Parts: sequence; C-alpha cells; structure tokens
Amino acid sequence: MANEVNKWVQEGHLWVWRYRNPSSNCRGWHFSADPPGCRSVMRLLDGMGGGPACHRTLSLASVTEDVLSVPNYSRQPLGRFDRLRIEFQPDVLDLTLNPDDDRLVLVVGNARLRKLVAAFADVEIGGGDFGIATSDSRRSDPWMFWWPPRAFWKST
Repeated sequence: MANEVNKWVQEGHLWVWRYRNPSSNCRGWHFSADPPGCRSVMRLLDGMGGGPACHRTLSLASVTEDVLSVPNYSRQPLGRFDRLRIEFQPDVLDLTLNPDDDRLVLVVGNARLRKLVAAFADVEIGGGDFGIATSDSRRSDPWMFWWPPRAFWKST
C-alpha cells in the first residue's frame, strides 16, 4: 500500500475553504472537486487505508467566485491555501483540518477514512450540499461537500 501512495499523482481540481464570520449553518470546512479530482483523492485515500502512517501533499485550486456560487452563500472565504497535506495516522479517531501558513493539514485515520472517501464518491457523481461528521462530538463542525461549478463538468 505504501508503494501505491508513493506512486500516486494528483489529477483534477480540489477546492477547500471556510467562511469569514459564517452563520451557524455554514461553519466548518467546505470541499469541492471536479470528477477527476474526486477520483484522484479517493485513489490516494484508498491507498493509505489499512497501511502504516504516511502523507502526501496536494495542490489546491483557487477558490473563485464560480466555486463560491455553488453553495450560494454570500460571504468571502477566510484565508487562501495553496496546498493540502493529507496525513494518514491509522489510530486517529477524528478528522482534523488545520491551517499551517499557506497550507492545510488534514489528519485522518481508519475510523473515518471510509466516510471521507464516500463523500468524494458522492461529489464525483454530482452530489453535494451535504456534510460529514468529523468526530462523535456533537459540538464538532461538520465538513460540507459541494459539486463543482458547471464549467468543470463540461471538461470531464
């Protein structure tokens, strides 16, 4: 499995953002990807699952007005991030995502890996406007998933 992770090459577009001063229903992190981006992230996560601790860094596409128009929430994103480091730590129970300068660090373990893969699988086929729980705590912010802007469906 480590060999699959080492050979993995990113494809498609991936967007991750959060809003400045969000209302309660738009708090937390938001994700979108075009179909090739979804498949690419799923291949990476599948390669990580069940194996030893590992990580890969992905490029993030700019969160444009077209991307922000999908959730139709009029607030601007908080911060700009160029990269996403996905760290697989097998025994970690919760999903976490934290800023680290111009990148984000996402930590996932076996406990929530399948839910994260399933979210990208749903977006790949046109799903969106749903969230996944990041922990068993009711106080944790969900991660929201959105379909990509229409322009990205035409090219895939």
